Amino acid sequence: MDELASDLERLKSALAKGKRDLRCLKLGEIDGLDLDLSGCDLEGSCFKEARFGHACFSGANARACCFQQALIWGADLSELDARSSCWHEADLSGSRLQGANFSHALMHRCCLRGVVAARSRWRSSRLVEADFRSGQDQLTDLGYADFSGADLSFALLQGANLHAAILKGSCLYGANLRGCDLRGADLRDCDLRDTQLQDAQLEGALIY
Repeated sequence: MDELASDLERLKSALAKGKRDLRCLKLGEIDGLDLDLSGCDLEGSCFKEARFGHACFSGANARACCFQQALIWGADLSELDARSSCWHEADLSGSRLQGANFSHALMHRCCLRGVVAARSRWRSSRLVEADFRSGQDQLTDLGYADFSGADLSFALLQGANLHAAILKGSCLYGANLRGCDLRGADLRDCDLRDTQLQDAQLEGALIY
């Protein structure tokens, strides 16, 4: 990428002109409040420690991007393609993630409180110690989400909606699923050692 890669104002100017091919940007620590990157190709870009409160990434390509320690609260990431991306310790609380694809993503200690993420995909993602607890005014919705083969060791999911979610082959070692709606969920071949399932709804769930 050219000069655009290190200059937020040039990025905004390019967006205003309708430019959508924005691969390999280097915009760590930027303040992207309310930035509209919907439909953009951001593959391979770095947004480490950036702030994207209420930004829009709907339908964007964020494959192999780095959002480590980024603040992306209340943003629209619906239908985002974020396969093989990095989100260590990022804060996506209250964001919309419907249909987003985080397969093979690295998301250790990521804050995902109160996300609306029905039918999202997290296949083989690393979500160790991720926080999916509901926010103060928003239930975490992971209904029909696909966590096949994901590592959710010590993840906090208590009270989340995981209705009909696919967790087959995932690692839930030490995870907290107290009070979760797991009706119709697929929990076959999961590592359930020390998993907390007290008060969880398990009607129709596949466990063995």
